[in-house]
Amino acid sequence: MLGSCGYGTGLAVKKSGIESIGVAFFGNDTLERDVERDFQPELARALQNLCDAPIDRIDRASTVIQGTIRQYHRRSGIRSPQNELLETGLFLEVEAALYLRGQKEPSRGPVRANTWVGFVLEPTGEHERVARERALRHVAEELVLDLFAPVH
Repeated sequence: MLGSCGYGTGLAVKKSGIESIGVAFFGNDTLERDVERDFQPELARALQNLCDAPIDRIDRASTVIQGTIRQYHRRSGIRSPQNELLETGLFLEVEAALYLRGQKEPSRGPVRANTWVGFVLEPTGEHERVARERALRHVAEELVLDLFAPVH
C-alpha cells in the first residue's frame, strides 16, 4: 500500500467552516441579455473544480455567493481599409461577495473580476461565442479564487 503524501488540489474551504456553497442567481446591470444566465454554470463549474465544499441550494447552504454582472461591452476593434470590422473583443466585469446563511453583510467581498478577450470576426459567429465562454470561465475562476483563497 502506498501512503499519502498530503498533497491536495483545490481550495480547502471546509477547513474554514464552509460546509456547503449556494449560488444565488446574479443580477445584470448591462444591456447584454442573458449574460447572467450564461455565467451561472461557469461559476458552478469553477466552484466544483476549485473548492472542496459541495454546491447546495441557497436555502440550505452554509455560505452563499451573490453578485452582479457589472459590465459587458465590445471594443471598437480593427478595421480593413474598406472600414469593415475584422477583429474586436469583449469586456466582462462581475462583482460578487460571500454571505453566511442568515447574514445581511458579506463575510468576504465584494470583489470584482474582469477580462478582455479578443477575437476575429467570421460569418458564423463561432469566434465570438468561444470568446464569450472564455471570458465567463476566466472571470468565474478568478472570483472563486478571490473569494475562497486563504488570506495571509
